[in-house]
Amino acid sequence: MTNSNVASIRAGTTEKVERKIKASMPLSEQIATLSELITRPPTNSRVIEFSPKLAEHVLTKHNRDNRPMKPAKIKKYAADLVEGLWGLTGDTIKFGTDALLKDGQNRLSACVRAGRPMTSHVVFGIDPQLFSRMDIGKNRTGGDVFAIAGISYAGHVAAAVRWLLILTGDDPADRGAQFSNEELLRAYRDKFDSDRLEHSIHCALAVRKTCRHPVGPLAALHYLFSQHDQRKADEFFDEWASGRAKRVRAPSRYLQKSLVEIAASSNNRVHENVRNALIIKAWNAYVAKRTVSKADMQHAISDPMPKIAG
Repeated sequence: MTNSNVASIRAGTTEKVERKIKASMPLSEQIATLSELITRPPTNSRVIEFSPKLAEHVLTKHNRDNRPMKPAKIKKYAADLVEGLWGLTGDTIKFGTDALLKDGQNRLSACVRAGRPMTSHVVFGIDPQLFSRMDIGKNRTGGDVFAIAGISYAGHVAAAVRWLLILTGDDPADRGAQFSNEELLRAYRDKFDSDRLEHSIHCALAVRKTCRHPVGPLAALHYLFSQHDQRKADEFFDEWASGRAKRVRAPSRYLQKSLVEIAASSNNRVHENVRNALIIKAWNAYVAKRTVSKADMQHAISDPMPKIAG
């Protein structure tokens, strides 16, 4: 065998091992090669030139239970592709051992939108159980991770879980407590009833619609109230959302009046601990079947968080 034949065979073998993908290849060959890489993941990254059709194939066939897309980023990436400003930066598109896309949906969506090929490093064989640890240096939020996990109302649920951990922790007034995405997801799965929490999200959303308060802490408090009395917790939040309480000093009505007054005197802001404390005080009065006074609806930031009655 001649040296040129040996070199040719070696070159061919190397080409096969590398399993390259170019936008100029037939689409069927692009898909087949990508499938092979996903099925038999290499130990290092591959530089792949995604054609718009291959990007569309990935988004259609391999993009389930991912975090919500970011239209502004897609628009910017697409403009960069059209203007020839896209380059090989070292950022990677990632596929899991479950054959699903773990990172890169915005870039691939931009490829489809621009109708231009896009080149990127691609990593295969990611363990799906580690997705909550991906991109921890970037702005992947708890809501993103919950969305990837297929949890409804992902952002609201992540916020509610964070507040539940604070309110049931050693210091219920520690509003600055930090939890990793992994800790939040584990707490959601191990500590709380998902069906009850989703119900609490709905009750909090009803209050937000009419009273404009954040869903996360409201849902957390409804959840804790419902652990004492589900029916009364629902009635209290419904009365608050609807404003149907007739008595001037009814707990839900006076609660909302107090929060509006605080916001008006504080540049439309209410400290989280003050809001939570007043909601708890109003709830305690509600379950005790008593009215409240102005003195009842007071709370300084330095005061301890009141206990939940029920």
